[in-house]
Order: sequence, then C-alpha cells, then structure tokens
Amino acid sequence: MSKDVYVEFFSDEALENVMCLLQYKPARIIYLGHKSTMLTRKMDSLTDFANLKSPETELEFKEVPRDNLEKCIDAINDIVERFPDAYYELTGGGEMLLIAFGFISASRNLKTLRIDPYTGLEVDMMPGSKPTQHHDNLKITVKENIILHGGQLTRQTGNYATWSFTDEFKEDIRKIWDIARRIQHKWNRYCSIIEDVIKANPCDESGYYTLPKSSLGEAVWLIDSLEKIDMIRDYSQDAKRIHFRFKSDSIKHIVTKTGNILELHVYEVASRNPKIFTDEIIGAMIDWNGDKTEDEKIEYKTQYEKYMNATYDTINEIDVILMRSCVPIFISCKSGKASSNSLHELETVTKRFGGKYACKALAMAMPCDSSSSGTSFFKQRAKEMHIWVIDNIYNLTDEELLEKLIRLRN
Repeated sequence: MSKDVYVEFFSDEALENVMCLLQYKPARIIYLGHKSTMLTRKMDSLTDFANLKSPETELEFKEVPRDNLEKCIDAINDIVERFPDAYYELTGGGEMLLIAFGFISASRNLKTLRIDPYTGLEVDMMPGSKPTQHHDNLKITVKENIILHGGQLTRQTGNYATWSFTDEFKEDIRKIWDIARRIQHKWNRYCSIIEDVIKANPCDESGYYTLPKSSLGEAVWLIDSLEKIDMIRDYSQDAKRIHFRFKSDSIKHIVTKTGNILELHVYEVASRNPKIFTDEIIGAMIDWNGDKTEDEKIEYKTQYEKYMNATYDTINEIDVILMRSCVPIFISCKSGKASSNSLHELETVTKRFGGKYACKALAMAMPCDSSSSGTSFFKQRAKEMHIWVIDNIYNLTDEELLEKLIRLRN
C-alpha cells in the first residue's frame, strides 16, 4: 500500500521530525504539536530542510492545546477522517498527544511505525510485521543538518580558499603528519617561530622567502625536513640565511598555523572510506542566524551596528564535523592543551545543532594527562558532559584513530 500521508508528533529533537520525510518523501506530512514546542523558527527550519530533501512533500502544521485531552483527541480524529490510510510515526510528541493517540488507536486500526535515527531501524507496529533497516535514503549532509537545526554554514566554511583535497594534497597531509609525529610538542613551537619570522620577512612577488637563521633558531630543522619531502622548493642556504618557496599556499598555511595539521589529519583519516562517514567538513563556520542571507546581514550591520554596542550574528567554528547517515559528530581539535572553555563551547554548539542524537569529541595531539595519578579532572569533566576525549593522537596509528572515530557513533 502506498504510504502517501504521514502524521508526525512534533518533537523538540529536529531529527525525529524528518525520518519519514527522508525515507519515503511522501505527498504530505502532518505535524501535530503544542505551541510550546512547535515554535515558528523550528517550523521554518523544518520547511527549509524539506524544500531541500523533498520539495514535492506538502507540510501541514496543526497546533493542539498542551493540557486539553479532548481537543487532542478531536485533532487526531479529524486527521483519521480526512486520511484514513495515514501512517503515524511515534518517535516524538508531547505526553497528552500520545495519550490521545493511544485512546483512539484502542478502537481504530491505525497504521503506526517508528524509525530510529541512530540505526535506521524501522519498526512497523502492524501485527505480523518485522523490523526493517533502511540505509539508502537516511542520509543528510553536514550543511543540511545545520539548516535543519536553524543555522547556516558561512562562506568561510571549509577554508575553501586554502584547502583543495586532491589526492596529491591528501598525500602531502600524510607526509607532513609523519614529521609532526616525530617531533610532537616541538611542532607547535617550530610553527609559531616560522609564522613570526615570515611575518617579519615577507616573500617577494613570486613567493620566494629569505629568512635569517638567527631568528629561526632550531625551527630551521623543520624547514630542512619539509624540503626533504618536497614541501619546500628552490631551497638554498648560506651562513646567515635560508632561501625557499613553499610548494603551495596550502602547505604554507599548514606550517604557519600550529593546529592545522591535526585538523587535516583527523579529516583526512575520516574521509578515506565514504561507507563509514557519509559526509565530512573541516573548519565549519556556523551562523546561528540562518534565516538571513549574507547580503542581508551585511546591510543590517551597515545600518545598525555602528550605532549599537552589539553583535548581530553568533558565529561558532567547529574544526571537523562528520556525518554517519543522519547523526552528526562534532569534533574540536587541540594541538596543545585544552581548557574547560573548550568543553563548554563544544557542548553548546553540539546541543544547538545536533540535539541529543549528536556525538561530540575532543581530539588532542598530546596526552591529556601526563601524570600517573589516573584519570585527570579534565577527562572526568568531559565524561560528565558526554564528550569523548581522543588524546595522544601523535602516538596513534591511522587505523587506531579511525577505530576511535567509528566508536564515537556507538
């Protein structure tokens, strides 16, 4: 039988509202919800998402009183009369609506189902039905997930002007990561030194650098090592200076910003097998006010911000976001030490743009706790916030890191 009409009990969890939309792309979905839950911004975000994933599906929003069982029963009965073959998806919904549905379904043969956002397991509650698992349709991208939760990825997302993930660049990442692993904590120090020296000694118009050895100090070792793996070109030196150009701007950005190589390494390892993670983004710049275009925001700022001591947009950056089907994984990468603020920011962004189904992790190049006193206070605090800590990545093989990333989802 064709499943053309679905009834969803509107949920605070955005993902629970779209499972039938993703799997069946029906002609109509009716959302029943209370005013306290079915907020305008959430309905608008859901509509924007539906327009991307299933533009032919008509959405109908029907508000019912929170504490009036009789009116909840009337609302469901009205739908039953209009669409006797409708399917009712029972994942979300307020308590009173579910009580009303139970009251009606006791005397009427209503079709019910549930799709688990974690696993894609669909349970058809009709007698004799067996659970089935769907994979093909239950996929959303990072961008679509952010839209579903009311935000937008800005034009700066992904450092598109900096990174181009060709096969050659991915191999470059692996080669540079091998150097970083060898020197570990010295990587940050050497990169900081090179960044400062380059700022003080800009390249010529062709990108050719002449840097004083006295300023570089021991960081010369890193430049020598990069030359040996062909990340540095036209390399020469004399008693006081070294001369070179970077293989590309991308290589320059890796060497002159301490945290880039860890982010790139995590992203590159995660993206090797598309059957594991169905979408990945590095450097996700999330705009909380996704209801306005970039041009509208610029116009707003031009007119008002110079008169007001306030910032119109809330922007957060997440180093890496992975998707496993419909479930996002937010990862913050730290090449040095991490503070409690790192945990709270990750928690805030994940809650806002992932809800209860999202996973969150802190990826650290160095050990989180070098003492022998057992689990550190920091790890304990992260555990209380349900944040995974993947530390000491310098000493993990690629396979070990991938296994830990896979376990985040479980």
